[in-house]
Amino acid sequence: MAKPDRIFLYRISHKDNLDFILKSGKLTCPSHTDCDSKYVGIGDATLIGSRSNKQINIEPKGNFTDYVVFYFGSRSPMLYEIQKGYNGVTKRNPEEIIYLVTTFANILENGCQYVFSDGHGYHSMSQFFNDEDSLEEVDWDAVNLVHWNDTEDDPDRKRRKQAEFLVFNELPLTALVAVGVYNETVKNEILVKFAEHDLTCNVIVRPKWYY
Repeated sequence: MAKPDRIFLYRISHKDNLDFILKSGKLTCPSHTDCDSKYVGIGDATLIGSRSNKQINIEPKGNFTDYVVFYFGSRSPMLYEIQKGYNGVTKRNPEEIIYLVTTFANILENGCQYVFSDGHGYHSMSQFFNDEDSLEEVDWDAVNLVHWNDTEDDPDRKRRKQAEFLVFNELPLTALVAVGVYNETVKNEILVKFAEHDLTCNVIVRPKWYY
């Protein structure tokens, strides 16, 4: 699959984190001076701790705590661990998890600095890039896979599925194009949250983005 004309980027988050985002008007990285002190983490705490020490060696540099992390596709292996409660990760129901969706075009339009990888960001084989032309290095077939487990024929598939797009420091709320949710009940809940802040958003029900 060739690089798509319009590149969507997907961030999974606990729905309770949306209140801070709507109030502050932005998504912030963990090291941000205005980060959410009540942020509800849903990932692998051990991996997150290890990633915080890994340096990004291309501009704008820093480490993973200096970036807001997105995937190039839905149904990430990390989401699988979260929903199933594997590898010491706290199990979460899909109703608790939302997708914050933006596009590469919106990243550029907002003047955000960024880097991206061709696989899981912590994996030693993964390479990082910070220019648009290098988006060709992303395996667009792999990032869109529904079944991504490694096989004898492709023992590197899971790593490539987890290619990451990292936005430096912060991303304005206005850069989002949609919030993806598991069902209509969560959709209504999210719409109420936006209305409470006199905001509107395209909230889409996408059960196939979950396990």
